[in-house]
Amino acid sequence: MREGLGVDIVTMACRKSEQEVYNVNTTTLPESDTGVLDSTRQHTCATSEESETEMVPDTVLQVDTESFLVNRQSLAGLSPYFRAMFYGGGQESTRSHIEIKGVRLEQFRILMEYARSSTLPLDRDNVQGILEAADYLQLEQARLLCCKFLERELHLSNCLGMMAYAWQLGCLELYTAAREVAVTHLPALACEEDFMYLSKESIADLLSSDDLFLPREDFAFEVVLRWATFDLNREDDFVELAGLVRPECLSLSYISDLLTSVKGSDPRAKLLCKLDSHPPASWTQPRSIPRNRARETLYMLGGPHDQDQQALFHFRPHCGIWGSCAPFKQKNLTQYAVAAVGDNVVVTGGYFRDEVVWYSVDWVRVFQCTCGRWVDGPLLQKSRHSHCSVGLGYELFVLGGSMDEGPTADVERLAMGAESWENASPMVRAVERAAIVTMGSCIYVACGLDENGEVYGGIQRYQVETDQWDVASYSPLPRYGFTFTV
Repeated sequence: MREGLGVDIVTMACRKSEQEVYNVNTTTLPESDTGVLDSTRQHTCATSEESETEMVPDTVLQVDTESFLVNRQSLAGLSPYFRAMFYGGGQESTRSHIEIKGVRLEQFRILMEYARSSTLPLDRDNVQGILEAADYLQLEQARLLCCKFLERELHLSNCLGMMAYAWQLGCLELYTAAREVAVTHLPALACEEDFMYLSKESIADLLSSDDLFLPREDFAFEVVLRWATFDLNREDDFVELAGLVRPECLSLSYISDLLTSVKGSDPRAKLLCKLDSHPPASWTQPRSIPRNRARETLYMLGGPHDQDQQALFHFRPHCGIWGSCAPFKQKNLTQYAVAAVGDNVVVTGGYFRDEVVWYSVDWVRVFQCTCGRWVDGPLLQKSRHSHCSVGLGYELFVLGGSMDEGPTADVERLAMGAESWENASPMVRAVERAAIVTMGSCIYVACGLDENGEVYGGIQRYQVETDQWDVASYSPLPRYGFTFTV
């Protein structure tokens, strides 16, 4: 391990061996193959006699007590280090016996075997030593293979150390992969002890990243607060880092719980007082938009309608983790529509059965993703089921479907936060059980069942900016009850 890292990423095992002579017959790596991770190298020779002449060992390299017979031209083709050594005009250029310093014997032996056979045996015990030796000897292919191996070993407990290690070695791909783990798992990473020893600059780099994924902005403030309370000398750093938090996105429930839990002797109290008296300049500027990845979450809602509640789950692709949310508590409701708008998942309408009769409803329920709770939304102007709903920007659209009297072409739109729905131009054809998708500023409604119970083949297009409908095309295979995407 190199000096000054302070993080033990992998354990390197070394062993001594008796003096041996290696006949390293390496092939020349064409310049066009540089940077390719495939360790298989091809070399086209004019004749077999010429190839054999090229591979004749002509130099002895010595590391500690062990000597290796090598071919200068072959090694020079693999490494700028050896190219400069053999053909750079220095003292080594005229010597046939050269001592190599700055690299350990075990790693050098493995790399010479790799140069001969293109095979690099890596495991958790030897990869760090081989990587450092390959970096020192400028064997780029071996170096990249080591970095790829370490990428597969990345997890929360070592990503911070791997970031520092990769940065020191200049392994950009490994650093990027380690940083990806950090920015997509920041709340969990903040619970690791190593996180508390990061510099202010490192914390700021993570919080300001465009790739930072946070389910809620509350986590950003909590991370800064936790890091600052670990060392009482970080009071000024806390205010500076708090400037990277977006206060308008903090939930009221989090702020209320935080202020309620903080007592006079709590080290967080002093930090919050400091923040209150000296707020960051960024907090007084115009509102910022939510973090991009905060919305990159998949929600799944559904279940048997005869149960008291239906399950709601979320999946975060960048973390690969499923989690449960507050369930949708409504029995005997089916054929409702679900759409995502901003930081909300909205359930509209549906077909409800009381003790005797099924009928359409105008209900609207909103799941607020930032605080994880369900609230009532403004009632629809018309009860409906088997309809389409979709979010576009910060507006929710409900289109078509069936009322108790039959299919309807009516369209309603709701600006999130408004108290009531507004009417929009009706569809060209009233349909139910159609598919819907947005593309640009247009909404497309595909096929569905019309008022006669027949399958309609039209692709109806709604231009939101002009509030106008037309039929963009006709489906080659009309259907209903299907999905539609771009």
